[in-house]
Amino acid sequence: MLKAHPALWKWVIAPAVITLVVCAAVIAAIVALVAPISGWVGGHLPGVLAHLASSLLTIVVVVALAICGLALFVSIAGLIAGPFNEALSERIEARLTGQPMTPFSLREFAHGALLALGHGIRRILAALISLVIVFALGLIPVLGMVAAALYGAWFTSHAAAYDCYDAVLARRFLPYRSKLDFLAHHRLRTLGLGAAVTGMLLVPGLNLIALGLGAAGATVAAHALGGDPPRR
Repeated sequence: MLKAHPALWKWVIAPAVITLVVCAAVIAAIVALVAPISGWVGGHLPGVLAHLASSLLTIVVVVALAICGLALFVSIAGLIAGPFNEALSERIEARLTGQPMTPFSLREFAHGALLALGHGIRRILAALISLVIVFALGLIPVLGMVAAALYGAWFTSHAAAYDCYDAVLARRFLPYRSKLDFLAHHRLRTLGLGAAVTGMLLVPGLNLIALGLGAAGATVAAHALGGDPPRR
């Protein structure tokens, strides 16, 4: 779709610049937190055990913070890219259906902005709770790290799926619960896209445009799933 309509790329590139700043901030935060957290956890271990486990403890903290950082990055980047992705989705939908875009309405714009703000806050709160769970699991040797990685991968994929499909669903002014119901009803399709976008988020450079590509994919997928997702 983007290759066939190069003019759409500006809606992908614009949020990529902001995403670059967010990505740099998340990496800087992870680097800054490794030593203090490792020192705090090590300080609560017996002296001999703390000395023997110092290197392993640092690795555990780095892995846990990396998983937490990715989950938080997806939530924040999705919130930033939201308006651009909606504009991209609307233009793709117009090309798929052959119908003109809806004329701009200040009332609908304000209504959508308030909904997006409320839903965005709920997404960030969910991300913060998940970060606590991931970090707590990551402190458990071996099995805890595996569980943290699996849970972090699932949550990040689900968050990415929400952000991608929200480009379509937000324009229907759907309540938050209805959006989650749509994702659950098409679980394999939506989570598959979320997992693919999460994979792209791990690739330097590609991660800057991953959510834009995901929004384009979600629009095409939603059209294929039924043409018009349910409205409020």
